Amino acid sequence: MKNVLAKLALVSFALLSSACSKPQESVEPSSGEPQVSSVAPVSSEAQVSSVAPTSSQTPSSAPAVVENQLSNSQGLVVKFNKTGAKIDSINVGNKKIAENGFTVGRCANRIANGKFTLGGTEYNVTKNDGNHSLHGGGRQWSGTFANSNWTKVSQDASSIKFSFHSADKADGYPGNMDMTVTYSLNDKGDLSIEYSATSDKDTLCNPTNHLYMSLNGSTSYSGIKLWIDADNYTPLSNKLPTGDISPVAGTQFDYTSEKAFDSSKNYDDNYVLKANPSNECRKVATMTGSVAKVDVYTDRAGLQLYKENNGKICLETQQFPDAINHPNFLEYGTTILKAGETFKSKTIYHFELGEQ
Repeated sequence: MKNVLAKLALVSFALLSSACSKPQESVEPSSGEPQVSSVAPVSSEAQVSSVAPTSSQTPSSAPAVVENQLSNSQGLVVKFNKTGAKIDSINVGNKKIAENGFTVGRCANRIANGKFTLGGTEYNVTKNDGNHSLHGGGRQWSGTFANSNWTKVSQDASSIKFSFHSADKADGYPGNMDMTVTYSLNDKGDLSIEYSATSDKDTLCNPTNHLYMSLNGSTSYSGIKLWIDADNYTPLSNKLPTGDISPVAGTQFDYTSEKAFDSSKNYDDNYVLKANPSNECRKVATMTGSVAKVDVYTDRAGLQLYKENNGKICLETQQFPDAINHPNFLEYGTTILKAGETFKSKTIYHFELGEQ
């Protein structure tokens, strides 16, 4: 397989087979973050075992299922961890092109001053980023969802599903929330992430995946190209949205045409994706490196571009940061999940492989 991969020319797949489910309630965005260190598990049992994954052989007509791992005929190998329902790594041959894709919730990105009002009640959530709440709060900047052990519900040769229960008042949020995250991988290179969540009280819900991608298979940004389907972004003041919607034209944020990624600049910013009235899963970004290319498809309204200073870039699909405190953001999608309703959303990272 490795010899085949080493000679692969760029494989292109034009269409995705799956359409995104329309969210009944949109969710609040997730924002950028401080320099990333690996997510610390809540319990020692969540540590990734050094023992090679066990393989359970299925009938001869079906592929083998490797525990906590999905792979396809292109040679993509995706490994998972129950801590944070996380994508541990994505490899192509001996090249790692992504890692540490933990699940963020309840509400990705920042909430100013760690407070919001919902249904006439003011809620104070955990502050873990100075005076603000980041990625749902908790003890670490990456949030409680990212650092907790999820339950693995099921796995087959092409998908794996995790679930998590967040109790009423956990980190200050109202309602008992139950969330599932389902990953699936097909031979076309589509890595799909499907979220589903319910709550018994009105609450906030804006999950995302914080996947760090290094499409050169190294710590270099050299030759990385980026396109984002957004004419506007939400400018920041001290890491928080001002509430304005501003054009990207003439700024460092303008990737409306594919161009070289400017690694000399810092990025931790939300893009206002072009209108999507049907809430369909549409292509919103493309990033190209020497080892792989990724097209991002989503039904969300925002995309967080985050650069870490080691060749890694995040393209996080979301609703807008601190949307609960900016009424004008609501026209782009709410982050409120009503009691008894179901939040659904889907994001696809479509990988095409180049020479290894």
